[in-house]
Amino acid sequence: MALLAAALVACGPDLDDTGWGGPPIVPVATIAGADGPVWLGAPPAAVTVEDNVLADVAKGVVAVRAHGCGPSSHGSAFAVAPGLVVGAAHVVTGASSVEIAWNGDGDGEPAVSGTAVVGYDTGRDLVLLRSDATVPPLQIGRVRFGITGAVLGYPQGEGLAVSPARIEHVVAASMDWGDGSKRNVYLVAADVRKGQSGGPLIDRDGHVLGVAFAASQGLGEIGFALSRSELLRFLISAGVDARVDYLGDTAIEAQPDELSEVSNGECRIGR
Repeated sequence: MALLAAALVACGPDLDDTGWGGPPIVPVATIAGADGPVWLGAPPAAVTVEDNVLADVAKGVVAVRAHGCGPSSHGSAFAVAPGLVVGAAHVVTGASSVEIAWNGDGDGEPAVSGTAVVGYDTGRDLVLLRSDATVPPLQIGRVRFGITGAVLGYPQGEGLAVSPARIEHVVAASMDWGDGSKRNVYLVAADVRKGQSGGPLIDRDGHVLGVAFAASQGLGEIGFALSRSELLRFLISAGVDARVDYLGDTAIEAQPDELSEVSNGECRIGR
């Protein structure tokens, strides 16, 4: 799990998203933004997503295990198209092999499948994995700030955990990503745990709104998720046809076998 420590700047809307949430009823922290203070509230007391919706979403969420660069690394990912899952790049950096495990029905032992890295972007901390796993794709939705939902993922690579979440704000964040660039990031009131990196942030309808990738340092239960716009830009850069139609809905089409394998960086353990 990456920890976001750098300053947050230029608080402003993501062009793909609409609506703003006001200050939370019980703020747990306040940070400075270019347009004034940004309030951060406590997570919802309970998950607001219906059980049947969660059950369907869970089928599209997988655990990621990366081997060959120090101790095995654990993360999460979700399917965006048949044969393709998106996760967090830092989980697989320098690994010699990456596999996913899923248990869509929740019964029996999880199935395990090897993967190929076909998209890798340290700037956005996103990775695209190709696999023959039969994981159903999740639908990507559009954010309304202040709405509640959940972050799904596999803490420490174990059972699937569902963390109550509320989307507070979007910021352009300067992070320790090496290139000095800024990314559109959602500030989420949620307990994002180690191993949930790469898991989906969903709304009450089960639509993916962002990709969880980090937890705060010293700000309480605050997590961070890459926005829809960052996810779509990443998919396009990896050769996937990802677009938003005139209604604001997201459409993704891909031919996994036509995507070339790419490097997932160098192992830096011990350097």
